[in-house]
Amino acid sequence: MPSFKVDPISRIEGHLKIECKIERVPDLNNEYFVTECRAPVTMFRGFEIFMVGRDPRDALLFTPRICGVCPNPHSITSAMALDDAFDAVPPPAAILVRNIEEAAYYIYDHLIHFYLLIGPELGVIMGPEYGAPILPPVAGTAGLAQGIGTHYAKCIEVQRRANEVVAMWGGKFPHVTSYYPGGVLVEPTLDRITNTITSLVPLWEFVALTHMQDIMNLLEANERLKEVTEAVLGVRVGLEDIGVGTGNFLSFGMMPQTDNYEGDWLETSNRNNSLIKAGAFYDGSRHPLDENKITEDVKYSFYDVPDGLHPWDGVTVPNKDKPGAYSWTKAPRYDNKVFEVGPLARMLNTFGMEWRIPRIHPITGENYGDFVYKVRNPKGSVLDRIVARAACVLLTANAVFQYVNELVSLVKEGKTEVMNKKPVPNEAKGRGLWEAPRGALSHWVKIKDHKIAHYQCVVPGTWNWSPRDSQDRPGPGESAIQCGTTWVPTLNVIQIANALYPGWGDVLAQALTTLNPKYANLNMEPTETGEYVNATVALLVVRSFDPCLACGVHIITPNKKTYVFEVGHGLCSIY
Repeated sequence: MPSFKVDPISRIEGHLKIECKIERVPDLNNEYFVTECRAPVTMFRGFEIFMVGRDPRDALLFTPRICGVCPNPHSITSAMALDDAFDAVPPPAAILVRNIEEAAYYIYDHLIHFYLLIGPELGVIMGPEYGAPILPPVAGTAGLAQGIGTHYAKCIEVQRRANEVVAMWGGKFPHVTSYYPGGVLVEPTLDRITNTITSLVPLWEFVALTHMQDIMNLLEANERLKEVTEAVLGVRVGLEDIGVGTGNFLSFGMMPQTDNYEGDWLETSNRNNSLIKAGAFYDGSRHPLDENKITEDVKYSFYDVPDGLHPWDGVTVPNKDKPGAYSWTKAPRYDNKVFEVGPLARMLNTFGMEWRIPRIHPITGENYGDFVYKVRNPKGSVLDRIVARAACVLLTANAVFQYVNELVSLVKEGKTEVMNKKPVPNEAKGRGLWEAPRGALSHWVKIKDHKIAHYQCVVPGTWNWSPRDSQDRPGPGESAIQCGTTWVPTLNVIQIANALYPGWGDVLAQALTTLNPKYANLNMEPTETGEYVNATVALLVVRSFDPCLACGVHIITPNKKTYVFEVGHGLCSIY
């Protein structure tokens, strides 16, 4: 049985490779399909180790460096863990400031995923009419004049405004400095609020009009894709049939309301009134979240610790020579089942199988019509993940104006207190559970003698890109790639594009070879037999999860000496 691998995978954050066994399927025109996948995460996270012994408040500065792409979620999750440990409930104004910061960050993150990270694959699928605007502007200004890369370029321009809002309230971006146990370190002034609105309005317009139109175009192009696959494979295969998941979806919730914050938000099994609800969605319905059901297996992970530990008891003891291990991620499980996390999990737990999101201009009140979507595959798919991410960004773009308006009311009433400051406890523990853009994120801290005695992070990339667990069940990402519909053609990208839309491949070929002649064979990977196969569909499945595996610490062993590099955006040290 031949195999191929892609290492490293580009257009993701962090280091991930896939190793796929493939087999020809007679019933599908004897084409290659993936039969087994392993997805090793090739970097080690050691933050839990060097957090021990530090002032608990140091976690607010260190843990965002886990990832330079998603520092904000780590900032707020760490802050909430310390809120819990310090018994410091933030005032209403502080909750709103945190929501505004995180909402702006969310919009930035989700937009760049669609246009910059997964957009090149989608552009090929969507064809010259719909796909050209979201392709990278590889042909330069001449290509932009022809419509190639216009929305891609606009996204780069617009997402800057989201980062302006984050920096306005966070002090800077990445790695904000405004979060503190019990609140925030920034004053909510009307000037700052006015500048926030100025930045957010064009951002909303791009999200609600341009981005959502591109999503609707993708849904139309997906129908064309089925016609082509039927002609080539003998069966209709669309994006809803690719990357099929487990059917289990976990969400921790995000964006709490100020009303009943303690009764609803602090009790994680509730979180019913937040923008995104917490819960475990399976068998077609949402069930209350029970954080006690979270465990981590390590049978195939490079760690010498017992299987099945809860994060309160988790330990980080790396062993890069562990027999049988192949990944630096542990294998988180919920209720002893494999759960997917991310935008689709958020939308399912909050709205179920059908979503309706208004598009009403926050300033003019003009109604552009609701965005409506019914989940195509109840187990999850490439299409459902992409649309869910877009739905999340529209939902967030709407909600951020609600938070701004509520904050204006508090400022006018003089209720601008943003800190419930408490001393560092001698002994305590706390946990923060939040939704990072890529899914469920949790930090777990224990304090003793006023210092951190225990710190564990369970991150979205660990959930989705876990290796096999103690029962040899693959993680969500591995499952999605080996689900049986990951086609591995021998045609190159240009030939596939021409099969979809005659002449489209020729346009792509010209654009790609203008950039670099080697890109004519983009995503073509060798098997051990010397045959070249196209890994595009497998990579599309990978990128539908938007992997973020920048866990911060790399280990190399030159000359049999071990050097541990702590790497993050803005931080690099050698130990």
